[in-house]
Amino acid sequence: MRILALLLALAGLGLGVAGIAAIFGQAASGAQPWNSELSDNFVFVKSIPFALGFGVAVGLFGGAGTRRRNATRPDGAVRRFSRTSILLHWVITLGFLLALPTGVWQYLGGILDVNAPIPLYLFYRVHYIGASIVLFALAAFVSYSWMTGDRSLLVARGQWRAHLRGLMDELPRAISSRIAGRLGVNMRDAAPGAGAFTFYEKVVSFPSWTFVLTLITLTGLVKAVRFVVEIPGLLLFFSSTLHVTAMVLIVIKVLDHLRYTLARWPMMVAIVTGWLPSGRPGTRRAPDREPAGSSAAGALGGSDK
Repeated sequence: MRILALLLALAGLGLGVAGIAAIFGQAASGAQPWNSELSDNFVFVKSIPFALGFGVAVGLFGGAGTRRRNATRPDGAVRRFSRTSILLHWVITLGFLLALPTGVWQYLGGILDVNAPIPLYLFYRVHYIGASIVLFALAAFVSYSWMTGDRSLLVARGQWRAHLRGLMDELPRAISSRIAGRLGVNMRDAAPGAGAFTFYEKVVSFPSWTFVLTLITLTGLVKAVRFVVEIPGLLLFFSSTLHVTAMVLIVIKVLDHLRYTLARWPMMVAIVTGWLPSGRPGTRRAPDREPAGSSAAGALGGSDK
């Protein structure tokens, strides 16, 4: 299986390189009198299938090469990420670093009527490059999860009530005391163990990331193909509006992600090493609450309380 996946990944890489070379060759041929911005748009649109296809191939290859390893170490550390997950995490981070600031400038520059010291088409070019990287990473993540069967960030069927109970212990008391009753959470019930990922990540963070990434991807694709496929004006208007909305939500999500992970430094360590240390010195836990049942609780507890 691993050899087949490797051949598939190499084939995807070869097709991707050949396709990108052909696309850039057409763009540089001078056959069409397009300006740089429109030319870049066509290059991006034509590159999308290759970015997605290569991402699927890489995800399948990474999934085929995943071996069953111990979930914990003798020192109590919990395996949080595989090497493929770590790599894709940093790849999509690079895509965001390129696509998000350039997208924000395209929006704010038009509202504020401010001209940048560099041509606008360069902002679009970098934005398209970042978007292509994000599309590749998303396709790789989905195919990798399918290949490995990893569902550690999903709430299992029938476990939502237990996860909501665990989430209440991770939220500030001022918030949990107000929403527990409305969500039907009995605070007298014992909180379950969180595992490698916290309840906040599984109940709040991951579902919201899934929503905003799906929204910005779909609306971005509609905007990108508008010069290739005839798009009704109303659909294009709503797509543009929702694309900006998704961009704002992603900015909020990034800030929230940094707030949450930087306050729990072991999470930052895990995205480099793959392991979540347990019971690190100096971590805080609320004195009036019982610790969660996972070995990760000592490393993660308390920063929001």
